[in-house]
Amino acid sequence: MRPVAFIVLSLSVLTLTACAPRTARTTVIPGPVQTEVRPVSLGVGQDMQLEVTLNGRNVPPNELNWTSSDARVVSVSAGGLARAATVGQASVRASQTGSGRILAEFPMQVTAPPPATPQRLDALTGQVLELTNAARARGQKCGSQNFPPAPPLNSEARLGLAAQGHAADMAALNYFSHTSRDGRALKDRINAAGYGWRSIAENIAAGQKDAQEVVTGWLNSEGHCHNLMNADYRELGIGLAQNAGGKLYWVQDFGTR
Repeated sequence: MRPVAFIVLSLSVLTLTACAPRTARTTVIPGPVQTEVRPVSLGVGQDMQLEVTLNGRNVPPNELNWTSSDARVVSVSAGGLARAATVGQASVRASQTGSGRILAEFPMQVTAPPPATPQRLDALTGQVLELTNAARARGQKCGSQNFPPAPPLNSEARLGLAAQGHAADMAALNYFSHTSRDGRALKDRINAAGYGWRSIAENIAAGQKDAQEVVTGWLNSEGHCHNLMNADYRELGIGLAQNAGGKLYWVQDFGTR
């Protein structure tokens, strides 16, 4: 059996500290409520950790109450994690627990994420995208779990840059792993390509002769099939490289912004 492997990551401040959301901080001085002069800019679906410094120390979460002027646009957790839900404007306020004194206000501007820049695909990688989207359109059974039809994936140039780089690296150095030989993980490659993500996943394979064989192999493997059928993923980058002996290395990098 030709080798296939998969990996999936979700952005989480609890489990992926290296990939935590951006942070906006404000320092409170005696007097009026401290307001960020420039609105904090977020794309739909992005998170931002908000922090307040008072008298030279970060105010711990249990000493603040966080509220949003419009939770439909920006929601905020008890710990100050703001999440952009839809395009619009809202203000997030931090008040002292007990006294109710408003310490800080963060104007938030939420914009739609930029459209995907399509990856240039050749005949084989183009077939991988077509077959992947055809499988999503049909719905699939991945192991014991049934997946309903999912929307098509759009090819995305930055995900493609990461996928192609990893395929070429595996082919040149004759290895098969989600971890690059220089120690980089999937998130490192995606970040280096400039793709701002909320969740990402990767399928890899080696030795398959054509697009039909590799996509069929991924669909027949439960974990790969889950990645391929996950309706939360909206964009896909594809990598393909051949080593000196003619062996093909395939990579799919899935993403959601």
